[in-house]
Amino acid sequence: MRLAPVVTSLALVLSLAPLTGQQPAPPVAPPAQPTDISLVLSQEGARRIALAVPPATAPVSDIVQRELVEPFHKTLAGDLGISPWFVLADPALHPKGLRPPATREEGDAWIASGAQFLLDTQIRSEGTNVVVSAQLLDLRTLRPILGKSYSAGGASIRRVAHVVANDVVRQFTGKPGPFLTRIVFSSDRDGGRNKELYVMDYDGENQRRITFHRSLSIAPDWSYDGDKVVYQSFVSTPPGLYWFSLAAAPRNKIPLTTELNSAPSFSPDGKSVAYAGSVKGNPEIFVVGLNGSNPRRLTDSSAIDSSPRFSPNGREIAFTSNRQGTPQIYLMDLEGSNVRKLTLTGNWSDEPAFSPDGGRLAYACRNDGDFQICILDLTTGRTVQISSGPGAHENPSWSPDGSRIAWELQRGRSTQIVSAGIDGSGFKVLTAAGNNGYPVWQRTTE
Repeated sequence: MRLAPVVTSLALVLSLAPLTGQQPAPPVAPPAQPTDISLVLSQEGARRIALAVPPATAPVSDIVQRELVEPFHKTLAGDLGISPWFVLADPALHPKGLRPPATREEGDAWIASGAQFLLDTQIRSEGTNVVVSAQLLDLRTLRPILGKSYSAGGASIRRVAHVVANDVVRQFTGKPGPFLTRIVFSSDRDGGRNKELYVMDYDGENQRRITFHRSLSIAPDWSYDGDKVVYQSFVSTPPGLYWFSLAAAPRNKIPLTTELNSAPSFSPDGKSVAYAGSVKGNPEIFVVGLNGSNPRRLTDSSAIDSSPRFSPNGREIAFTSNRQGTPQIYLMDLEGSNVRKLTLTGNWSDEPAFSPDGGRLAYACRNDGDFQICILDLTTGRTVQISSGPGAHENPSWSPDGSRIAWELQRGRSTQIVSAGIDGSGFKVLTAAGNNGYPVWQRTTE
């Protein structure tokens, strides 16, 4: 929900209304200057940090609470609550008042709630603007390790919350979280037998349509710089590959001589795509420039080769093939040489997706029963399954920070997009309208 018009009018309300929250009508002081204290977490699996995130202190006003405080807190707590780095202290145990804690006793009252750190936020007016102040306190020392102010300035209060959450994650890990990223996907929500491409925020909010072919538009991929989307469309015969820049309207068709063209994957430099094209009825893997230049055939077998995906370094391509029996995932050099089998278990492995650092591969795996989502460590060869339960779990895609995976889940007659941490925690359903699939996460973090 965009609040730009509301933000301006709320600034007046904020300037006139008394303050509420844990402290009775205190003047809103600027956040204390942070110290040079910094903590850096660098390994997954580290013990989660216990964090208290109470609602922001703000003026007493129903509209301020409804339009600013509540959506800000819901978004901020939602972001940090699903992060692999944190566990949120139970709000029911938060001490009343004592924000920020000024004495050792007040700090201990927060620690007794289960928190190691307190994220204290305030919302106030500054001229015609809404300003959010955030202070991250180490409850052991009562010293701030992060203090910043954020001007809404026409942006939605949800976006401000995402920015604050990114800064908190960056404070501990050195990198932002996925909270300002987007996911492109295909949906039939507009009725008929058509599917169009949509984009949404990482948490499922702000969903909007971005193609208007009135046909089947599926299997999108996002360029590494976040500017372009390539996809398969059945608007013409045979089905073709199209791409467009999010900053410009024109749709561009890639000239191809193959048939049943599908599963496009951007090269890291954004100049070419790998795809599966049919030659005399048999799918093979090709690479071609966005303008159709320099087409190259990489596979030549009687097997079905499909679902190519560039590695992040651009030197290798993973793909699915049944050349040795059941469909499994293989890896080849960019020239199509040095083909080697990656997945060795299960009777069907498909739809590979490299992690952002290239060290792991997520894919749809099946042994008995439904497809699930598995992750293969390319160094150790260890495979873990992160999804569970009934339904077909397919088409995984990594968040750009490598902390979460989105995929499509078909249960009964409904197909929806879901996401979870790479250990399966923090499961979240992102779509509800119509049927939705082929999620691809934006590769840039901000």
